[in-house]
Amino acid sequence: MLAPAVIGQPPSMSNQNKSIKVYLDIVLSSTFVCIQLKDFDSGNIFLRERLDYEKVSDPTILLTKIEEILNIANINLYSVLEPKLIFDNDYYALVPEPLYQKGKEKTYLKFNTQLENDDYVVSDNLKAINTYNIYLPYANINNYLIDNFEKLEFYHFNTVLINRLVNKNDSDSCYCFIEEGFLKILILKKREILFFNSFSYNSLDDVLYFLILVLQDKSLKNSKLPVKIYSKKDPEEIKNKFKSFLKDVTVIHHDGFNQIL
Repeated sequence: MLAPAVIGQPPSMSNQNKSIKVYLDIVLSSTFVCIQLKDFDSGNIFLRERLDYEKVSDPTILLTKIEEILNIANINLYSVLEPKLIFDNDYYALVPEPLYQKGKEKTYLKFNTQLENDDYVVSDNLKAINTYNIYLPYANINNYLIDNFEKLEFYHFNTVLINRLVNKNDSDSCYCFIEEGFLKILILKKREILFFNSFSYNSLDDVLYFLILVLQDKSLKNSKLPVKIYSKKDPEEIKNKFKSFLKDVTVIHHDGFNQIL
């Protein structure tokens, strides 16, 4: 579902008279931002950049990270026709479709985060698993991108991640998505979410601890449920550490782009 865009000020970057038309994709989290540019006519990717940083939760500072990476990519040289933002934060709630009521989004989200009266809450429909992801977007970042590119399509990171994992895998599995400083664990059974949550971690020992804790809590520790780990870390290091504790482990390399964009 395309979330409604927040209307900003008149564009400050003119896209007129720029000959190279591109798609712009941005992935933003608390520890990294990455972008890719694709040729508008062919769809071929011709530029990718990634910027890593210490964990940031302040939306004002996150905005400076987006400004920085757009400058690195010399975005002013291009005519951006279809910008997309995929962002991650902890201001979300997953609600099964039978329990979801349109117009009551703040009611669901208020149990997970403190809300102000003027907060703008939206939802994405995860149709494949009959669930809604209700979340609080970064209005200042949305406004900045709309000011520069006139329009914006945006989604929560969890929406895209879960949709990708569900659509690529039909079997029941436990998925662990590892980034610097945070990880996400998703367990799917019969195409329904049995468990999903995010955790902060400092080492691979922490990751293993959370995985075992979740599997034990769901009575799956000794089952044959496949565990699929997505990480840019050394796959052999992860396999060697985890194989004694988990029966079926697969490690898939990712660089922040290929599992999301």
